[in-house]
Amino acid sequence: MSNYNESLHKTEITKYRIECANKMSGRILDVGGGLGCYLPYFASDDVTILDVDKETLENLNYDNKVLGDAAKTSFDDDTFDCIWACAVAEYLDCSLDEFILEMKRICVRGGRIVILVPNGKSPWDIIKKAIGLDTWGDLKNVKWLFNVDDLEKYGKVTGEIRFLPFECLFRKYPRLGHTLILEIINEG
Repeated sequence: MSNYNESLHKTEITKYRIECANKMSGRILDVGGGLGCYLPYFASDDVTILDVDKETLENLNYDNKVLGDAAKTSFDDDTFDCIWACAVAEYLDCSLDEFILEMKRICVRGGRIVILVPNGKSPWDIIKKAIGLDTWGDLKNVKWLFNVDDLEKYGKVTGEIRFLPFECLFRKYPRLGHTLILEIINEG
């Protein structure tokens, strides 16, 4: 009997994340795609799931999946039009620079790369910690926590506060976001 815990490989689907995923078209790579939670939301049927966890991929009922390390993929240059990486970068053994360089290598010129990460300087974590809730820093196996300053040199950064009503009002102020979304247009 397997000790596989499916909940460890699921991600929270929010309205804003669905909006972002809907902008992904053409040949898409879902990095750390796990159980394929975002497959229904991409604007394409040409999606490849990449994950480092063999058991997760075995539990994914989907044909186009690849076992591999996001930092050193086996894909050729310019393989994908769009790359989606939700809740991946904070777990990698490589630096953010190395990860982004690899994503740019396999993404076509002018393609879109979207990376979602916890905000390492989330003001909401201060409140959560004060009331005894887990913060981003308490997550198991997290190696990196990024903030707006770390990300904005690569592209456009927006914030998400999924637990607040009217959270869309805060998107232009990513420093207030609990989750950060980095969008890179690959210049080659």
